[in-house]
Amino acid sequence: MKLLAVTVALIAFAVSASGEDKKAEPPVKLKLVAKTDKYTFDGNGKAPAEFKTYLEEIAQAQKDGKPAQPPRPPAVDLVLEIVNTSKDEVTIYVGGDANTWTFDLTGGDGTVNLGSGLAMTLEFRLPKAVTLAPGKSHEIPVKRLSDGARGAGRYVYWTGPGEYKLSAKYTISDKDGEKAYELKSEPVKITVEK
Repeated sequence: MKLLAVTVALIAFAVSASGEDKKAEPPVKLKLVAKTDKYTFDGNGKAPAEFKTYLEEIAQAQKDGKPAQPPRPPAVDLVLEIVNTSKDEVTIYVGGDANTWTFDLTGGDGTVNLGSGLAMTLEFRLPKAVTLAPGKSHEIPVKRLSDGARGAGRYVYWTGPGEYKLSAKYTISDKDGEKAYELKSEPVKITVEK
């Protein structure tokens, strides 16, 4: 009988612990919109294989702590859209230094990510409040394939023509600039042509 009581208690504890481990779903979701999904490959005058080698050499130099300025990342026409999926009005905090996005580019002829090498001012920028009615969204235009702090911490490159998949993560902060939760988008297809 004692064994049965202990077993029931352990099962109840496990069920309760697993219920507590589940985080509540945020009231918003992230959608990545490709306003343009076809781009022409530009390897700064280099063929795809040469361009990839060039980027990999810059990546190695950065890793070794040597000065290496990367080329500008590809120009894009994207929008990060934060959509209120709840039935209530929601206030989110966007912008500022705590709210960052990160791109994940895969496929095609390969990808390379590089540190931007850009200097930034030292002040900490707080986010601003945006209130969204149910079903409404807040848009963040993206004109270059770059991400990280202030959208300029890292450059993301496709290394040649092909079919790529691009997805994004966006860290939402609270009003004090502390991380509240992370949103993930579904991938979009990007075609890079010769």
